[in-house]
Amino acid sequence: MKTFTSFVSALILVAVTFISFSSFAVTHTVLVGSFYFNPSNIPNVQLGDIIRWEWVEGNHTTTSTTIPAGAASWDSPMNSGNQVFEYTVTVAGMYNYKCTPHSSIQLGSFTAAGAAPTLSITPGNQNVGAGSGNTSFAVTSNSAWTTSSNKTWCTVSPASGNGNGPLTVTYDENTTTSMRVATITINVTGLAPEMVTVTQSGAALTLAVTPEEQEVTSSSGSVMFDVMTNTNWVATSDASWCTVTPSGSGNGILTATYTENPSADEREAKITVTGNGVIEEEVKVKQDGSSLGVEYNAKQAFAIYPNPTSGHFNLVPGDVSNISMEFYLLDLTGKILKSDLLSGSKSYQLNISNLPDGIYFVRLKDGESLVTKRIVKSN
Repeated sequence: MKTFTSFVSALILVAVTFISFSSFAVTHTVLVGSFYFNPSNIPNVQLGDIIRWEWVEGNHTTTSTTIPAGAASWDSPMNSGNQVFEYTVTVAGMYNYKCTPHSSIQLGSFTAAGAAPTLSITPGNQNVGAGSGNTSFAVTSNSAWTTSSNKTWCTVSPASGNGNGPLTVTYDENTTTSMRVATITINVTGLAPEMVTVTQSGAALTLAVTPEEQEVTSSSGSVMFDVMTNTNWVATSDASWCTVTPSGSGNGILTATYTENPSADEREAKITVTGNGVIEEEVKVKQDGSSLGVEYNAKQAFAIYPNPTSGHFNLVPGDVSNISMEFYLLDLTGKILKSDLLSGSKSYQLNISNLPDGIYFVRLKDGESLVTKRIVKSN
């Protein structure tokens, strides 16, 4: 009896310490004898490992009792005719089993831990343009994960997932000229967070000033130009009689203030608007010459009378009467109301009786020069 006991003890020692290794799994051996499973508990089983029961003596079974959801149950006799039974662990959790004939005293268990959590996201950064759009990242993981973005202009979908999958990042248009960066964070329980970034370039610098030209009367006053830009700008005028809003940032209004024109000659101010990194814009203020009764241009001897007029007035081209001239009648907005080609006469009679009372402009162009006069219609 002592010899048999020594043999069993030695066999148990060998069984407990024996572990079979393969490329993917470890085999854990449990000896089955009279009223025992040895070892009765195996605490550190990994998914893919094999539990191997080996018969020593007696008539027994290895029969699952409580096991994790999704795991396969088992019930195998252990006797001289069924000396070995193997079970592959595929679900993490606590497994309990028994010997059916000796269920009150012959119990066993093992605990299977899930694979260590893994997480990686590629690429680490996505460069995108200033316009709105979307881009993607690839998540590689064996676990459940959640996502978040630290910027409201950049959202990520899905908010959570399990295992491998794509992440879609949607971003808004960047209307500023500055580059901006959003950080996407992916979390897996038990691991440090992984972070990737979306780097969005700034909008291209732009500058536009409208309208290109403003025509004004000889009286003092002011006009406005619309400045449309996404950068800082500076405005200058080349005429002392016309002052402008000196500077601004982003979209705004440029105001040009002009003094009364004491001369009968039309005059022009060029306004230049510049900005960092953009092509400068040039607009103009054209001011009509002053008039009182009969208007006269010393350079071209151009006169119109009577002024104001109730409808009919005379146009005298003076010393250029032998030259063909283009005639235009314009309203205050610059819209051409009438046009004609004048030639060969020292005086022309024109009629604007059908027009409402107000201020109009008479313009003559002889191919080399352009002269504009104001005329007032009043009944």
